[in-house]
Amino acid sequence: SSAAAALSGVLDTFSGGDLLVVGAAVAYTLHVVRLGRYARETTPLRLAACKAATEAVLSVGLVAALLYIGEGVGSGAAATAAAPAFLRDMGTETSAYFSSLSRSVVSSDSLSLVPPDRYRYLPALAACLWTGWVTCAYTIYAQSYGQRRVSPTSANLIYSAQPIFSALFAYGLLGETLGRAGYAG
Repeated sequence: SSAAAALSGVLDTFSGGDLLVVGAAVAYTLHVVRLGRYARETTPLRLAACKAATEAVLSVGLVAALLYIGEGVGSGAAATAAAPAFLRDMGTETSAYFSSLSRSVVSSDSLSLVPPDRYRYLPALAACLWTGWVTCAYTIYAQSYGQRRVSPTSANLIYSAQPIFSALFAYGLLGETLGRAGYAG
């Protein structure tokens, strides 16, 4: 049929990134559905603490692995050479980012006498802790608090309005406006 042919043409143009976006949407939907159940069984604070701790540990682990791969140091040099190219590139970019960030932190007047290597990974650790405990902990707390009061379906409908709220805040706070493509989206 013509619908199958049209769908086949769309699927032929899917890239790896498109599949990741679809996978992320499915995973997030499953997260919201499961959270609807768990939010009624436990406190928002407990959910936030568990999720933030898990994300902090995974973030620190991922950044450490990327730094290890990106620097290709010591006995791990052969192992990092066997890593896929995109992981080596991400590792190199991560290592370069944190190296430049630590140089800028260490080059301040108050730390000028401290050897740069001593604080090399401090910005990476700070970023992981901030992401794991502050941004993730608060959002899951607020989400689980709200989902104790509404169904997962209602929650997903509210979340799907996020682009509208983003556009309104961008207009109100930054004075940004949408063009034709933005309105069409």
